[in-house]
This record gives sequence, C-alpha cells and structure tokens, in this order.
Amino acid sequence: MFALALTVASMTAGAFPGFAEAHGPVAPVALDYLARVGSVPAGLEAKVVDGDQRMWLQTPAGETVVVLDYAGAPYLRFSGSGIAVNHNSAMWYLNQTPFALTPPAGLGPRTPPKWEPVSGGHAYGWHDGRLHALATVALNPGASFVGTWRVPILVDGRSTAISGGLWHAPAPPIVWFWPIAVLLLCELAAWRVRRPEVDRRVAGALGFAALAAIAVAGVGRQLHGRPSVSVFQLVELAAILAFVTWGLIRVASRRAGAFTYFGIALVALWEGFGLIPTLTNGFVLIALPAFVARAAAVVALGTAAGLILLMFRLYDLQDEPEAERHDPAAELEGQDEDAWELA
Repeated sequence: MFALALTVASMTAGAFPGFAEAHGPVAPVALDYLARVGSVPAGLEAKVVDGDQRMWLQTPAGETVVVLDYAGAPYLRFSGSGIAVNHNSAMWYLNQTPFALTPPAGLGPRTPPKWEPVSGGHAYGWHDGRLHALATVALNPGASFVGTWRVPILVDGRSTAISGGLWHAPAPPIVWFWPIAVLLLCELAAWRVRRPEVDRRVAGALGFAALAAIAVAGVGRQLHGRPSVSVFQLVELAAILAFVTWGLIRVASRRAGAFTYFGIALVALWEGFGLIPTLTNGFVLIALPAFVARAAAVVALGTAAGLILLMFRLYDLQDEPEAERHDPAAELEGQDEDAWELA
C-alpha cells in the first residue's frame, strides 16, 4: 500500500504545475526557442519563464510600474498596494485560460482603465506574446539568433522598457531514440532464454536503472523554478525520492515482485513521457544539463517498456513455489554428485 500511495501521489502531483500564477497551465520541459532578458530598468528584476512564453517581473514597493499591452494601453500596474490588472486591456482578454477571449472593439490607450487587484505582493508573471513573436521569422542556415524583443513599461510615469533577444536551437538528432530500441532488443533476447533466474536478474537490472532515471527526472523537473521552486514541488520531490528509496530496498534485497516492478515501470513511464520533449526540442528548460535530461528520458522509457514486457513472466515466477524455483548452484552441485556416483 505504501508503494501504491506514493505512485499515485507522484503521478497526481506531476499533473499539476508548481507555478500557480496567472496564465501558466503547463510547465514545458523543452522548447526550440529561448528568450533571454538583456536590459532591465534599474531597481526592477525581470525573468523569462517557460522558454519564450512568459515574463515575470518584481518591482520595489515604493515605485509604480505599469506594463503596457500590445497596443500601448496599460495592462498591469505594480504599486505599493499590490498588483492590479486592467480589464479594459485587450491583452487581458487574450491571456485568459484555457481559452483566449476576443477583445471588444475599440480598446486602446485612450480607453479608461478598469483596474482589478490580483495580488498583494510585488511580483507577478504573465504570458507575453512579444517574447516569441519572432518565432515565425525564417532563419538563415546555421543561424541561432532570431532577433530582439521589447516590453514597454512606465516607471513612475517615465517611459522605458524591458528588452532582450530570442534564440533558436535545432532539434537533437534522432539517435537519442536508438538506445530505447537497443535496450528492448536486449531484453527480448534475455526473455527468449526462458530461464527464471535470468528473468529475475534482468528485472533487477531494469529496476535499478529505472529507479535511477526516476530520481534524476524528479530532481530536474521539481527543482525547475518558474521562476522559483514552490513548496508543492519540494513535497512532490520528497514523495518521488521516498518511492525511489523504497524501490531500491525492495530490489536490492531481492524481495521485489511483479507488483513492485509494475509500480516502478508505471512511474518510470510517467517520468519518461514527461521528458519526451527533451528528445525533440533544442533547449532543455529543467534544472538539468541537456545531456543528463535526455539520458534520463531514454533510460526511463526503455526500462519501463522492458519491465512491462517481463510483467507476466514475473507474475508467474512470484506464484511459483520456492521448492520448484531454479537454483543454478544447486543444479551444478547435483550434477557433480551424479558424476561422482558414476565414477
């Protein structure tokens, strides 16, 4: 029951992002485009979140900062009393989730603002299409820099801006998918031997590798800040590492059965699917180097598929009486005794 609870907890928690601010339903783990901040007005702190999708801004409590929308109308207002959003901004309609709304006709810089408070703090994140607007621009062969972007703001009435650049990275080579196929072919070769001891050893090796991949993937995904790591992410990471510890103890002590390996395969498959974008996109966004993240994805998917193939064989072995289980050492000893009697 402990393993089942942790498995369900890990998968359920993974379905919800750790960053709960406005307009951020999913945390991407990899993208082909990456926006970087180049210039920020003094006293402000700005970060790009989710590659090229969202802007995060923190302002001093003593300043009034207004973010302007695509048409130059006020969209967000940071002040000593907190943060407010202008419901008479076209950007407010476009940033509604899960579906964008069509802004009413006539909204613009001259429309009187309709401010609604959204936070009592001084930091906020929002989706901003200006960060990735240049993603449709055709690039020269071999080029990575796409162009510059600019988010206009007013600081105590003074016009200024947050600016930066957009970069593109090609998709990684398809060779990253080959180890999954190789791993499955090796597992199928061992499966055809039809020896219970070989099946147990293969399951143990796959289990160790899957648990290692789960731990690496969990650390990378849960320590990925948007822009900071939330308490919820830390709780989920603790649950994942507790599951990994339990699985390692079961596998190392040779007490792992079909149910244990099923739980390991399920979580490994979940983590592997979550990291698939790292195998198809150029920029890896989680808190891991790109090579490590892609290796974790490959190992998680390959070992999960291998354990699933072994599942019915492991179930039969689990029900097999202890006395009937194959013991290579005992068999060898019996052959030596027969040879001695014949001599």
